[in-house]
Amino acid sequence: MKKLILIIILTFLGLISYTSCCAKPYSFKESVDKIESIEIVSAVTSLEFTVSKTLSEAELEDFLKEFQKIEFYKYLGDPPKLRGDSIRIIYQSGVYEMISSYTAEYVENGVIQFLWKRCDEKAFNNLLKKFLKEESTD
Repeated sequence: MKKLILIIILTFLGLISYTSCCAKPYSFKESVDKIESIEIVSAVTSLEFTVSKTLSEAELEDFLKEFQKIEFYKYLGDPPKLRGDSIRIIYQSGVYEMISSYTAEYVENGVIQFLWKRCDEKAFNNLLKKFLKEESTD
């Protein structure tokens, strides 16, 4: 019995370390070529939000390059509800991804699919501030 409990604990710890140690750039649900626009939003939920800024065509490529430098991790457990400063990536099909530093969601026809991804909050917020700041200097 003790061996079984030990095996279960070791397996659980292995799963946790596997999901948290493999940092990767964000993997989009759809092709980057199909991105119609990107917005910086203040979200109440993935379905209710206020747009702070819609990135211009000129900013889009720079934003994506900077965004892909941020490392994202998969995590286990119940996903937190998305709220606060977030990125809304809208695809040509009308579906979109809502991404914050602590969770990500894919929204299609008002149905939310959780993506179990998170990143460094400081790096994420610095990226948002950089692009919001560019708007205020124009």
